[in-house]
Amino acid sequence: MEESTSFYMPIPDFAAHGALPPFISGHPTIPNARSPFSATMHEVVDRFCTSPERAKLMKGLNEYRKHLHSGGFVSGYQWIDGSFVENVEILRKKSPSDIDVVTLFNRPAGYQSQPENWAHDYKKFIHGAFFDTVTMKPTYYCDTYAVDLDAGSRSLVRNTTYWFGLFSDMRGSNSKKGILEIPLVMDPMEFAAIDRAIGVRFNV
Repeated sequence: MEESTSFYMPIPDFAAHGALPPFISGHPTIPNARSPFSATMHEVVDRFCTSPERAKLMKGLNEYRKHLHSGGFVSGYQWIDGSFVENVEILRKKSPSDIDVVTLFNRPAGYQSQPENWAHDYKKFIHGAFFDTVTMKPTYYCDTYAVDLDAGSRSLVRNTTYWFGLFSDMRGSNSKKGILEIPLVMDPMEFAAIDRAIGVRFNV
């Protein structure tokens, strides 16, 4: 009997090199057992909100997701990476200072019906208002990047492989690491629920 490829995979434990593994041992060809590992924001809070410093970053990420929602970015995913999803307190004796986030988005509804406006508006104001890391990081503590899922196939392949390859390399070593994938928010009630979940742990 062929082995099933659809099973629930919780966020893996750190591997020996202090980061998420690129795949779960023994399952290198099963999609759900490979990075990026699917998770919810509640699961990310449960796993990584372990200090006041991390709680502050989680609140920033939650606010950033709310900001995206306000702009109509409600369909797609985010890849979460960087030192935030590493055991950096042990590896480097310090807390993470930010969260690396790549948002893989479908364009807001208005641009689905009028796609001819997208290129102009994205360059003119959308990128700066939602994805420019220089603008976003001081407010949301996130290094923000973007992949347009509605772009042409060549652009989509080049951008996703670039960011996945970059995020999968562990800084300062030749090791590979895993990343997390969380869905963008459709129900705005999630934002308050995540704030409460963080607040139960740390008052930041």
